[in-house]
Amino acid sequence: MKTACWIRWVSLRGFRNYARADVALRDGLTVLVGANGQGKSNFLEAVYVVATGRSYRTVREVEVVACGEAVARVRAVVVRRGREEEQEVVIHRAEDAGTVQMRVGGVETPRSRVLGRVPVVVAAPWDLDVVRGAAVLRRRLLDAALAQMSPAYYFALHRYYRTLTQRNAALRRRAGAHLEPWEAQMIALGARVVVRRRAYVARLSMQAEGWFQRLGGTGALRVRYRPSWAGASEEDVALVARGELTRRRADELRRGVTLSGPQRDDVEMLLDDVPLRTVGSLGQWRLAMLAVRFAEREALGDELGVTPVLLLDDVLAELDEARQRRVLQLADTGQVLATTTALPAGAGGNGIHVLRVADGAVREDAWSHRSVTS
Repeated sequence: MKTACWIRWVSLRGFRNYARADVALRDGLTVLVGANGQGKSNFLEAVYVVATGRSYRTVREVEVVACGEAVARVRAVVVRRGREEEQEVVIHRAEDAGTVQMRVGGVETPRSRVLGRVPVVVAAPWDLDVVRGAAVLRRRLLDAALAQMSPAYYFALHRYYRTLTQRNAALRRRAGAHLEPWEAQMIALGARVVVRRRAYVARLSMQAEGWFQRLGGTGALRVRYRPSWAGASEEDVALVARGELTRRRADELRRGVTLSGPQRDDVEMLLDDVPLRTVGSLGQWRLAMLAVRFAEREALGDELGVTPVLLLDDVLAELDEARQRRVLQLADTGQVLATTTALPAGAGGNGIHVLRVADGAVREDAWSHRSVTS
């Protein structure tokens, strides 16, 4: 049985367009309503950053530091298994880069030990690029969830990429005689990554199909893992990996880069066994990605024993009002934070907590049908 895990209070200082904000939240569904450019997405980004130490909107965390500020700070009071604790992230500006510090209960804590304490899943407008874009986006879909599920996965993946960097450096030096030590580590670490990814995608696919139907989608949605190193067990994967590295070595030495391994994996989404990127409308793509995100939340919750916080960042726009209402109705367990410029008609009441966002300020407001942009 899952237990409660939710964020009761968030404090922002120097974060994006928030000079200073202190916001009380509730368990259940909260909708942040406001015109474009007022700070709705920035607020959800801050929640994600304090939970994971990373932004889902940029790979350079320094970009969240407000113009003219040296530091951005996000503090949160988290209710976790019936107890409150404080979690904080501080991003320091350092020239064009940044450094990130995380604290739990006032004690500096490495990111590896913070991930999963407040599990969080985010659906954002660029989820459509997961369907149609580069494979790296689909690998991130897997790795973001698996890193929260398992510190062991996080360490294996991190060490794999460090080893891959060393092997690529040796390839660029044409140092073929020095590849073996890096390859032995790559194979052992990569096999762990592949096996865990395979198991997760199988679970994700099964749950996403059900969510797609509940959200009003038509057809059978599946998620398929396409690994560079195939195999059902770590031993099988290691055997395939050794063969691939041997077979491709001459080409890799010529090109100076590793051509197989988890960094080349892909994930394919299928609708009625046809690649989703080749069929359907933007609305169908959005519905499919929402199903995947709901399935990700379910899988994380089953693994960790708590219901993850769900962030729905402006993902309702491509859906008709009936499906918008259905998404909000299905987001009925745990804490959900959603952003929109206007609530769909008939979505108010029923315990929905509405916050109005304007110019970097958040205030509680009564629900209204009227669009804030009208």
